Amino acid sequence: MNEQERTRRRFLTGSAAATLGAAAVGTAAGTQLSRNGTGQAEPSPTPYTPSTIPFFGAHQPGIADPPPSNAAFLAFDLKTSAAKSDLADVMRAWTALAAALMRGDTSVDPSLVSTGSAPGKFTMTVGLGGTALDQLGIQRPPSLVDLPLFPGDELEVAASHGAVFVQLCSDDALYLGGAVRAVRAAAKRVLRPRWQMNGFRGATSSTSSSNGRNLMGQIDGTNNITVSRASNGGPVWIDAASPAWMTGGSYVVVRRFRMLLSAWESAGSKTRDRAVGRYISSGAPLGGRKESDPVDLNATDPSGAPTIPVDAHIRLAAHRRGGEEMLRRSYSYSIGQASGTAADEDAGLIFVSYQADPLTSFIPVQQRLATSDALARFTVAKSSALFAILPGVTGKHDWYGRSLLS
Repeated sequence: MNEQERTRRRFLTGSAAATLGAAAVGTAAGTQLSRNGTGQAEPSPTPYTPSTIPFFGAHQPGIADPPPSNAAFLAFDLKTSAAKSDLADVMRAWTALAAALMRGDTSVDPSLVSTGSAPGKFTMTVGLGGTALDQLGIQRPPSLVDLPLFPGDELEVAASHGAVFVQLCSDDALYLGGAVRAVRAAAKRVLRPRWQMNGFRGATSSTSSSNGRNLMGQIDGTNNITVSRASNGGPVWIDAASPAWMTGGSYVVVRRFRMLLSAWESAGSKTRDRAVGRYISSGAPLGGRKESDPVDLNATDPSGAPTIPVDAHIRLAAHRRGGEEMLRRSYSYSIGQASGTAADEDAGLIFVSYQADPLTSFIPVQQRLATSDALARFTVAKSSALFAILPGVTGKHDWYGRSLLS
């Protein structure tokens, strides 16, 4: 390396360090500002800082933890020859893999994992679909149903349903990519890949407690419920009233919605605001000023019409009875420009929700939305799946699904 190149590298390294240092100081001091619904500046939320997420616990990671910037959602089918003991072997292997990768140990599979990357709050979350239990002769829990075809759905069968589910999340896309390959390799004798969806969130998704925006510009996650891995029961965690092997688990719904972005962009700001029921620019409910303002579904305008339209997304998605609560953990996606000169980009939202009982939460809410949601004019559901999320791994002798598969 000549002296000119060494000088150039010192300059670049020093500039990068100075930039990162300034950003870190600004964040730590609370000097970064965001705009609220009134246009006034307000302090940014307190950042999250852990670099790794604990693996062991009564509940699996990747549910109550802040969502990292990148995610991969994988579904598998059981090979026809697979037996209960075969699936148990996969679960043992995945348990060891997840525990290692979550603490940053890539030596578990150096040939596949991106060893030069950091975990970036990596999490791995594992579940089973109803078809897996059917094939193994295990009775399904009552809530592990096949999701119905909702009005307006245009599902791709090959990209829906599945026997086994894995959610992988990380702020480091390279680490995530290596983890995906390692997960597949550990299961290839028993499982056959069915589909994969890759998602992303804004750069500050896991470093800030604020809600990010999706590809429609909508703030996604407003009024989301709060859940802790230290809690039990409630709207997300399954209690002892369910089959014993599900105690501490949950249910996840994964649906991919393609956004009709050209139609949305040409609709006009007033139409967009009324379809959501919030001002897209600020996230405030119609008639409000800030994203955090309560939603008043009884408010009317001077003409007597509802301030929030009867077909607005937030009105139809609002809880109407106990048990409809769910934890949303969605990601945006983009596959790129679809073929054909008139085709739009294949991009949108990977909707992810965790709940203790989809029969009382997701399904009735989605039935309302699919019937009359104004936002549905700008989206099309292309894939749909429901899985039972297994309880957490509680110690070194435990593994995913041990009480079910051992």
